[in-house]
Amino acid sequence: MSEPPNSERPESGQGAGETDRLLRRLRGRREAARLALLFERIWPALWPPLGIAGLFVCLALLGVPQLLPPWAHTLLLALTALAIVVLLVRGFRGLAPPDNAAADRRLEIASGLRHRPLSVLADRPSSSSPAADALWAAHVARAVRQVRRLRVGVPRPGLARRDRRALRGGLVVALVAALVIAGSDGPARLADAMTPNLPIAPTPQAAQLQVWVTPPPYTGLAPLFLKQEGGAVSVPSGSHLTASLTGGEGAAPTLALNGHAESFRALDAASFQGDLDLTGGGRLVVRRGGHELAGWDLSVLANRSPAIAWAEPPGPASQSLQTRLPWQVSDDYGVVQLRAELRLRERPAAPPIELSIPIPNGSTKSAKGVNLQDLTANPWAGLPVVARLVGHDAAGLTGSSPDAGFTLPERSFHHPVARALIAVRKQLSRDPDDRASAVAILDKLLLAPEALSNDTGAFLNLADIYYRLVRGRSPESVEQAQQLMWELALHLEEGGAERSARALEAAREAVRQALDRATANPSEKNRAELDQKLKELENAIRQHLEALLEQAKREGADLSFDPDAQHLDSRDLQRMAEAAREAAKQGKMDEARQRMAELERMLDQLRNARPERGRADAKNAEKRQRGQQQMGALQDMIGRQGGLLDRAQSRAGQPTDQRSEPRDPRTGRRDAKPGSQSPEGNQDAAREADRRVQQALRRALGELMQQFGDLTGQVPQSLGEADQAMRDAGEALGQGQDGAAGQSEQQAIEALQKGGREMSQQMAKQFGPGQSGDSDQGGDPNGNMGMSLQDGRGDQNGMAEGPLPGQHGRGDKRDPLGRQLGQGSAGSDESDAVRVPEEMERQRTRAIQDELRRRGADRARPQPELDYIDRLLKQF
Repeated sequence: MSEPPNSERPESGQGAGETDRLLRRLRGRREAARLALLFERIWPALWPPLGIAGLFVCLALLGVPQLLPPWAHTLLLALTALAIVVLLVRGFRGLAPPDNAAADRRLEIASGLRHRPLSVLADRPSSSSPAADALWAAHVARAVRQVRRLRVGVPRPGLARRDRRALRGGLVVALVAALVIAGSDGPARLADAMTPNLPIAPTPQAAQLQVWVTPPPYTGLAPLFLKQEGGAVSVPSGSHLTASLTGGEGAAPTLALNGHAESFRALDAASFQGDLDLTGGGRLVVRRGGHELAGWDLSVLANRSPAIAWAEPPGPASQSLQTRLPWQVSDDYGVVQLRAELRLRERPAAPPIELSIPIPNGSTKSAKGVNLQDLTANPWAGLPVVARLVGHDAAGLTGSSPDAGFTLPERSFHHPVARALIAVRKQLSRDPDDRASAVAILDKLLLAPEALSNDTGAFLNLADIYYRLVRGRSPESVEQAQQLMWELALHLEEGGAERSARALEAAREAVRQALDRATANPSEKNRAELDQKLKELENAIRQHLEALLEQAKREGADLSFDPDAQHLDSRDLQRMAEAAREAAKQGKMDEARQRMAELERMLDQLRNARPERGRADAKNAEKRQRGQQQMGALQDMIGRQGGLLDRAQSRAGQPTDQRSEPRDPRTGRRDAKPGSQSPEGNQDAAREADRRVQQALRRALGELMQQFGDLTGQVPQSLGEADQAMRDAGEALGQGQDGAAGQSEQQAIEALQKGGREMSQQMAKQFGPGQSGDSDQGGDPNGNMGMSLQDGRGDQNGMAEGPLPGQHGRGDKRDPLGRQLGQGSAGSDESDAVRVPEEMERQRTRAIQDELRRRGADRARPQPELDYIDRLLKQF
């Protein structure tokens, strides 16, 4: 219904505003009335299909459809859906939305208005005159005022007329009851009611394709299964592909790679399998009946050689005579074997020395480490060599490192004949064909038998070496002569007893390892190996006893054994070794191990045999005297280093009263005596002079460390720290940094003092305390050892005097550990003595450990005893 024209509205301002508000109210009421009428028309049309749907929901919640046969369940669903659709179509057919006139009539009826006042707003007078217009305006105003009372009213769809039996209420009650009965199973029952269990016709088995790649064994990788969706795949070279197809219909499938196709072989009526060795990449396709079942882009990765390199430059170890071989390896699938090849630089065509280097876990993709080898017995010791690392992976590929050159460490010999033999040995290593020079030197040695100290055996061995070189023409004769030279040099340097003792210890260790293998795996091969090692041990025992008797006879000394041990007899040792061998032959490993433990105890007693008098004491005294001379040289270094520290602190601006105090050569500290002042004049020249003195001190320390290492076999770590501090001090002086140089020089003094104490302790352990006050200071009265310390200009300073810390003057008789000799009671001497563990005790510990392990392996023992044995073994 349209609104009245503007001419018919009141023109007064307040009246016009009121009219606009009433008209807007009319429009809102008219829209609400239209919605109410639409609901009254739609709800009666929706109620019948909703009733059918509600009835089906009740049945579904109660589980009725699931009780029906599948065909009846399906029929129920179809009838319910058909009924709902028919009722919806019937109800909505001819349904039209209400217009404004119907909305106005509803408003007038709901509001109790008479004479249809809302139609006045749309009507116009038939004639126009002033009187008629005024009358019409009053009539319209009265109609507008009635708009305030308009009401929409509650919708009344009239279901009561259509449902006189109130079935809709019963349906609501039934729905609520069904929901309560179904409970939490309601959603599942509704879903089951919508899906009838119709029988499914059997379908043929679908084709199942499985394709996997087995990498080669050297990779250690697991099989790789390929996805049927396809894609890019990378596999190692040498892999094997297997494809299996089960089910489906059609002929046998084919496997194609780069156009080359191979048919699957039939396993049964519905199963097929194909195999292919992968040597190259390309498009891999599985086809059946002309159709592609799956495809992959295959790439084959070639195996690369292992990467082998030196982790650090190889060379001699810092504190031993071993050769240090730092290595690092990497490979895609692991390096299984690594060795070092050493070639003589002067004879590159000579067969190399091959040294096997163990790799952690037997095989590793990336690893690094350091291997130490004792090559002092090799004829190339002391000669420059070229080293190379060679590694192999499981596939057999080889990689090598760059060449690295260094000089093999060699043992120092003091016996003149031994030194001459080692020189001849090295000369033959350089040029095996030059036998004339070697024969000439050996001839001179044979003409001077007094150099061998009347050792008939050594003279005969020297003659044997001579004639092997003169008469033997084969290359093997040179190698045999070199080996005999080494053994003779060791004999002259150490004596036959020491050499046979080393051989005996090696034989004992070989028997231990063979016994462990035979116990773990008592096969015929391991038992035969154990029997052979026991025979070698018997020979080593016999040779060592003969060497001991010969040494005692030559030195006129008796062998004193452990006073708490029983008397040793060579026949007892041989009998015990034979008993162990017989037990091993019969497979009685426990008895063999027990016999070996008893034999080990007897050999430990044999090791403790010491000559009561003779050349052994003289040799220890000689070594002790040489060590004390070296300690005197170290004392001099401390004094000189203290002078350098004084001058460095003077240049750095230290107080004058401290600069003028010289240092005690024993401790590096200042004393009360006036000393030399810092050089005046040009400080750069003085600093350069101190730098050259520092370099000379460092070179002298290096010589001292080498000599002490040759004497005792071990260099104190503190001396190495002192060498590093001296190097830092020299660099700081070269850069003009007096403060840093002073700090490094102070560190060098402290390290030298600590090194002196460690040297004294090592000498006491190895050579025993001195016997007199004179022996405390070896060499000349000043403690010099014939070593001159010169700076870069060639001037030489006098040697400082005074004992090191831990040493005392001749009037105060003390041993190298600083303990007084001949004072106090016997009890006090025993309480102050420092006890050094003997090798015999270590052997006894090993025997106890072996016995505990043997008993722990017997699981038939009571559990408390086994637990106790385990607790004891944890201490080892």
